[in-house]
Amino acid sequence: MKRNELLFRGFLTFLFMMGTIVLSKIKLHPIFGTTGRFSLLTMFGPIIPYFVGSSFGALAIFGARILQILVGISGAKDVFSYIIYTPIFIAGFHFAKMFRKTRKQALIPGIAIVLFLAHPIGRQVWYYSLFWTIPIAITLLKPYIRKLLRTHDVPTIYLYALSATFVDHAVGSVLFLYYLNIPAIYWNLSIPYVPIERLIYALGILIFYLFTKTALESLQKTLPVKLVIVEAIISPEKSLEEPIKASTERTDN
Repeated sequence: MKRNELLFRGFLTFLFMMGTIVLSKIKLHPIFGTTGRFSLLTMFGPIIPYFVGSSFGALAIFGARILQILVGISGAKDVFSYIIYTPIFIAGFHFAKMFRKTRKQALIPGIAIVLFLAHPIGRQVWYYSLFWTIPIAITLLKPYIRKLLRTHDVPTIYLYALSATFVDHAVGSVLFLYYLNIPAIYWNLSIPYVPIERLIYALGILIFYLFTKTALESLQKTLPVKLVIVEAIISPEKSLEEPIKASTERTDN
C-alpha cells in the first residue's frame, strides 16, 4: 500500500473510530431480556469495513470500544464488555463482502443458527433462528438480484444492508443467549418487533453508506491528486480489496 493511501485510510479509520464512540451513546429501544439498549452504532458500524477494509475496520470498531473503557466512557465488568461490538464488526465484514463475487459469507448466519439451536433455550424457540435464513437467501441470490436490479443500485445496496443487519442480529443473539441465558419468553416477545427493527436499521445503514460515499466523492474533487482508495470507494461495484471489474461483469458482484 502506498504511503498516501495508508495515511488516508488511517485518517478515515480515526474518523470512524470517533463516530463509533459518539453514535454508540445515542440509544434507541431496549434489548429484550437485558438491561442494554440498541444504539445508532447498529446502523453506522456495518459500513466501516467496506470503506477501510477488514483490518482497519476492526481497529476502528474494537479500538473505539477499548478507548471508551480506558477513558471511563463505558465500564468493563468482564470480558464480554470488550467483545460487545463483535456483532457490529461481523455485520460490517458481511456487508463489505456483499459487493464482491464471493458468497461464502452465507456461512456466518448459518453458523449462528447452529449455535442457537445447540443451546437448550435456543431449542425451545428454534423458530426464532428462521430470521437468519434471510441473509443466507440474500447472499446466495446475489447474482440474480444484480441482474434484476442492474440499473438500480440503491435497492440492491438496501438488500445488502438488510442482509448485514440480520447478521448483526444473528451474532448478537447468539452472544447474548450464551452469556445471559435469556429466557424463552423474551425471545417470543421480541419476534413481532424484529422485522420492523431490521428494516429500519437496514435503511439507516443505507443512509450512512450513501452519505459517506457522497462525502468521499466531494473530497476526491478537492484533492490535488487522485487516491486509489477513494476511487475504489466511489463506485458500489468496486472493492478496496478487489480490482475493478469490467462493466460487463457488473451483475456478478
